[in-house]
Amino acid sequence: MKCLDSLRPKVESWQLIILANGKDLTPELTAKAESLTPLFTHLQSDIQLTPGKARNLAMESVQGEWIYFLDDDAFVLPGYWDIIEPLLFDTKIDVVGGPDSPAGGMNALSLSLAMTLSSPFCTGATFSRHKSFGKKLQFADEEKLTSCNLWVRTSSLDGTTFPEDYIRAEETVFLQKLKKLGKGMFYHPKLKVAHFRRSRFKQLWRPSFYAGYYRSRLMKEKLKKGNEAFWLPAFFVLLHLLIFIEPVSFWYLVRMYLGIIVFVSMGLAMRVRKFWLFPIITFLHWFIVFMYGVGFLSERLKRMKS
Repeated sequence: MKCLDSLRPKVESWQLIILANGKDLTPELTAKAESLTPLFTHLQSDIQLTPGKARNLAMESVQGEWIYFLDDDAFVLPGYWDIIEPLLFDTKIDVVGGPDSPAGGMNALSLSLAMTLSSPFCTGATFSRHKSFGKKLQFADEEKLTSCNLWVRTSSLDGTTFPEDYIRAEETVFLQKLKKLGKGMFYHPKLKVAHFRRSRFKQLWRPSFYAGYYRSRLMKEKLKKGNEAFWLPAFFVLLHLLIFIEPVSFWYLVRMYLGIIVFVSMGLAMRVRKFWLFPIITFLHWFIVFMYGVGFLSERLKRMKS
């Protein structure tokens, strides 16, 4: 409901599309959506589709010049519409988005996860998806943009759709396609949405694993300078083998790594004025990078066997 409460753009005529993906839309939610705009389109899928399939289905019903992708667990923050409105009239812009930020009221794990994802020591080149980077509008690629807060000009699509087989990387492939078509892609650090995060630890390993798995798969299609950084989590996993080969070196490197991420985690915890979160943030740094590296190596090993 918070997502819908924030959808009040200044234009009079706009279309709201809600895809009930494997769920029924409640009467309360339907009534709320209908009160926002007469152009309300309700799509229903009885089975849960992949994110790519779901977004493609919704895109088929778009009538306007722009599509705005906003996840059901995110909502725009005050001032958002003042920033985005002039950008939508800029003819050089075909794709524009901004970062997500922690939503209020999350539990300790959810808030710690949000802070960890904003750390370049955890998410590397993609940290600007979760933390404002810079101060003004800037050129962007798929590393900076996220599909939970993304505007796309419909005339720029040229048949481009989200891939339906990528569980965790469909947004990256979609944006890569638009980049290859020469579309103007931009990032504005003040185009923020608030985003709720997973609230249980058992929900974390799959996204982290598949993020690494599909990053490895994507690197077959996108070879450029800077991709070497995506190997670092894989090397981090392999580093743990030193405990059986050279334990002294292993513990030396562990102490050095912990010294860095503990210091970073303290800073992140202080940013939200909850210093006691830093042990959770420290652990999440290690866990996410490790699971990402396992996923990355798994895809490489699978490719070698095939």
